[in-house]
Amino acid sequence: MATLLPAIKSQMGNIEYYTTKMRAADIATLARAASEKDDWATQGIEERIQRKLNEKRVRDELVPYLAKSEDRFFGSIIILVREADIFEYEVADQWLTKAPPIYKRVMSDMGVLTVDGGDLVVLDGQHRWKALKMVSEKKDTRDQAIEGEFVEDVRNDEVTVIFVEYTSSQSTRRMFNKINKSAKPTGRSDNIITSEDDGYAIITRSLLEPGAPLGAVTKNGELIVNWKSNTLGDRSAQLTTVSAVYETVKDICRENGKNFDEKDLVVRPPEDELHDAADIVTAWWHSLVDNIDVYKEAVDKPNAIPALRQRETDNLLLKPAGQIALVRGLLMATERHGVDMKTAIKRANRIDWDVSSSTWEGLLVLASGRIVARAENYRRSAELISYLVAGKSYTAEEVTTLQKHLDEFTGKSYTLPAYVS
Repeated sequence: MATLLPAIKSQMGNIEYYTTKMRAADIATLARAASEKDDWATQGIEERIQRKLNEKRVRDELVPYLAKSEDRFFGSIIILVREADIFEYEVADQWLTKAPPIYKRVMSDMGVLTVDGGDLVVLDGQHRWKALKMVSEKKDTRDQAIEGEFVEDVRNDEVTVIFVEYTSSQSTRRMFNKINKSAKPTGRSDNIITSEDDGYAIITRSLLEPGAPLGAVTKNGELIVNWKSNTLGDRSAQLTTVSAVYETVKDICRENGKNFDEKDLVVRPPEDELHDAADIVTAWWHSLVDNIDVYKEAVDKPNAIPALRQRETDNLLLKPAGQIALVRGLLMATERHGVDMKTAIKRANRIDWDVSSSTWEGLLVLASGRIVARAENYRRSAELISYLVAGKSYTAEEVTTLQKHLDEFTGKSYTLPAYVS
């Protein structure tokens, strides 16, 4: 049976295409993903990688998003039409006999696309198509029932679909390659700044508001938190990055039993839970800013941050890696060794935070002076920081274990500094 769709005909270079809309259930039924029989999608290793469906991502991320989110939205899906019995387009202005001329001119770009038979292959958006198909059929790839408040509604969701007629393998392959190669996912900073479902991101942004712990701005009106990049140069006028703040928010929340991982929740956490977690995180950051000298100076006098970076006594605290390790170490000291937050932070302020100090060599800093931002480096550095601020409460066995970890990780006999009393 032929499918009739409202459509707009367009052309880019030699490629004619038709922009339409379809019900999710219909596109799930009529189209298919690219497969081994599609020569344009299997000629090179890059095409094979791009074509391969990541069913786990579809099942764990996209399907729950559709099934549980009222504000769900997908971008256009591009479908290749091959050997259709009917693939015809008729302009709508021919039926508007009484319409004003200006309407006719507009309607000359609109019409009806008829598609019947043939092979409809998803050229771009196969993961989105697969998710729509699963939810429409209410079963995932493991034949498990899909649950969610909006499962029944997704079938009738309207999705923008772009149809392109197959002309040659070379042309299709070129188009397929460029679409996938030029597609650039949003960066981490962009995700943190824009997400309305990631609870950690929402709380992170609250820390940057006027009057919040990290809401200070320079004389040029720039926030002291860099939200455009995940790195800071040696002359940067900003205290930290939004990515580093996000990591501290996540650590503080998790240590306090607040899990807002978007992959688990999919949709925005309840406001009361967000509010409670934000209070805890804000208290932590207020205490950091009030009791760590270099942070207090940076917030009180943002324009002095470049000069603070040159000060050797605490310059590691102005590195995102140092900030992440600091918070993780403080959490370890407070939650696992019983030191109260304010005391732990005050003690941390007296640690030697010089990048060139032997304390950090092999942990956060390489012999060359380069900062290492890896999970294992954070873990071992946090263990050391915890000991430095809570060492009095460590047992002899815990100290021995720490020494062993640091020796093995640094590859040398690590000299354990004295803890701060």
